[in-house]
Amino acid sequence: LGFDQMCSLFRFSSAISKHWEAELATLKGNNAKLTAALLESTANVKQWKQQLAAYQEEAERLHKRVTELECVSSQANAVHSHKTELSQTVQELEETLKVKEEEIERLKQEIDNARELQEQRDSLTQKLQEVEIRNKDLEGQLSELEQRLEKSQSEQDAFRSNLKTLLEILDGKIFELTELRDNLAKLLECS
Repeated sequence: LGFDQMCSLFRFSSAISKHWEAELATLKGNNAKLTAALLESTANVKQWKQQLAAYQEEAERLHKRVTELECVSSQANAVHSHKTELSQTVQELEETLKVKEEEIERLKQEIDNARELQEQRDSLTQKLQEVEIRNKDLEGQLSELEQRLEKSQSEQDAFRSNLKTLLEILDGKIFELTELRDNLAKLLECS
């Protein structure tokens, strides 16, 4: 080859080399961009996988929560039914309590009446004891009066007996005096 051809070939080769260098630089740039994009995509895929796992966990948690809520709902229905029964029981207990309170009030009134009766009984018992003591005193006085009456009757009987005797004596004396008077009168007539 001649010099010109060689130069021409060298220029052509240099131009091709520059072209390929430019292409290579472009490819390197594209490769760097693709690598960066691939890394970003990989990171995005990892992030998406993490988000998907989080979403799956959240979905499972929500599913469990729904199951729990359904269970709670059935329990709530049971609780509502139980609450209704409890309300009815409470109402019955309140009515029973009201009846018991009325009965307690009645018993309190009876106790108050019983206390009044007890006080009256105690008062009457005390009065009865006083009356019994008074009766004993009166019995003692009556016994004493009976004894005095018996003594008085005995004395009166003795007085009557003495008076009768005295009357008999007086009758005898009066008879004697009458005879004496009659005799004196006769004597007076005779003289």
